[in-house]
Amino acid sequence: MIKKRIKRTKLIVAALFAALSVGAVIAAPLRAVAASNSLPAFLQVSPTKQRISLEPGSDYNSSFKVQNIGEGSFSYKAYATPFSVTDENYTSDYSTRGTYSKIADWVTFDPATETGTLEPNTEATVNFTVKVPEDAPAGGQYAAIMAETSDGSSEANNIRTVNRVGMILYASIAGETKREGSVIENKIPGFILNPPMTVTSLLENTGNVEATAEYTFKVWKLFDKETVYNNEDKKGTLDIMPGTKRFGTITWDGAPKLGIFWVEQTIDYLGQTSTNKKLVIICPLWLLFIIIAVIFFLIFWLVSRIRARKRAANGEAPKDRKSGRAKKDEKKD
Repeated sequence: MIKKRIKRTKLIVAALFAALSVGAVIAAPLRAVAASNSLPAFLQVSPTKQRISLEPGSDYNSSFKVQNIGEGSFSYKAYATPFSVTDENYTSDYSTRGTYSKIADWVTFDPATETGTLEPNTEATVNFTVKVPEDAPAGGQYAAIMAETSDGSSEANNIRTVNRVGMILYASIAGETKREGSVIENKIPGFILNPPMTVTSLLENTGNVEATAEYTFKVWKLFDKETVYNNEDKKGTLDIMPGTKRFGTITWDGAPKLGIFWVEQTIDYLGQTSTNKKLVIICPLWLLFIIIAVIFFLIFWLVSRIRARKRAANGEAPKDRKSGRAKKDEKKD
């Protein structure tokens, strides 16, 4: 008995030691993550986007602010990069140069404000100039005006953390512009297992200037003309850059877990109006399984009844459920 107790005690001690070891291993990365997230400074720019109209052969002067809203000081530098998107979800691309991102090469910065140092809770104004060439193509041009800083305190650990934020420059060059595009998809789901309710769209811009789509989303109960959701007071908008397709969504976050509704989405885009109206059912998965089970049971019951009636009409005796053979009338002596 004593040996068994000693053996059991050793096992308990070993288990505790293993648990403490695992806890230490888990805690170490957590401490490292917390340390890496406690950056001494926080960089942001204002505004986050600018829309400008330009003439070929002209100069356009503007500025933006670099702000330090953190607890430590940092040095920054400003520069321009191309701006484009890579897919229908509009994933940003700050490196690919194309027809509509030439403006990045036209931007120059004031040497006095291009770089600087910011103390906590201070800001600096960065001045820049867009020098538009005489042969600049008409239509949209897009660039990102970046402000970048590096966390020098982490360089001692051979890790260089780069913080970069930018302002998107949406420019329109005067000249022969083309405003063309279409609504490729205007979709409303017919069945939703779980809220919220989301309607989608896919729009294409085949012109050479940016275009804006406006969205109206309405929801009615099945037997009620009064809307339970309507965004007419604050319609959704979506900007589509030239030469791209963009996927859009509008969501009704207040949708119930169960219900039947009429749903309508209207898209106004480049002088076109696309309207889709559809009956939408919201039903949780567990209830759907119950409904399907009841339907299958009813179908099985109806088929069984029909077969029984056919056999009765043909004068067939009912079959024994166990043997599957027709029962014979037994005469009693």
